[in-house]
Amino acid sequence: MNLHKIGVKVLAQNGDSVDLVELIPVFHRWIQTAAVEDLLIDVADYSHVHQGPGVMIIAHEGDYAFDESRGRRGIVYYSKHALGGELADRLAIVTRKALKACQRLSAEREAGGVSFPGNELEIFANDRLLAPNTDETHETLAPVITAFLDKLYGEGAYEIERENDPRERYALRVRASAPIEIDTLLERVAA
Repeated sequence: MNLHKIGVKVLAQNGDSVDLVELIPVFHRWIQTAAVEDLLIDVADYSHVHQGPGVMIIAHEGDYAFDESRGRRGIVYYSKHALGGELADRLAIVTRKALKACQRLSAEREAGGVSFPGNELEIFANDRLLAPNTDETHETLAPVITAFLDKLYGEGAYEIERENDPRERYALRVRASAPIEIDTLLERVAA
């Protein structure tokens, strides 16, 4: 499957301690200092939307957000344009960008001490036409995603739960058996 619109959400611990509005100047500073590798364009405030995208950084290549969908806060990155390599390579690129944003946000004073234990994430296809939430899509994508997760967490060291509602985008929720440092995950993504 030639899927390029891929997203990863790294779930936060104590994410409720963050005042979403306080992130607006933080994300503007990221734009001004080119804090992450994408071409950052603007900040969008959706903090008023219940369990919505929170506060987003709109970028050329993909978007970042401190998201609160499904009632869980975390850093999201999803690609909007074609990425190089095979699907596994693209998944690694998107995951790396999300993990680097987690590192960066954890270091921000205004983030209220939010941390990312690294043991919970969501992977989703942001292209409902190419990757509808069907069994066929799951059969195609699951082997690649599972191989990637084995590299990230170790074989058998995590559980996967699939979003089964066909009205929702194809998504997998992943929970590792123990917390793992973001630095360690970044090393494993790069390997």
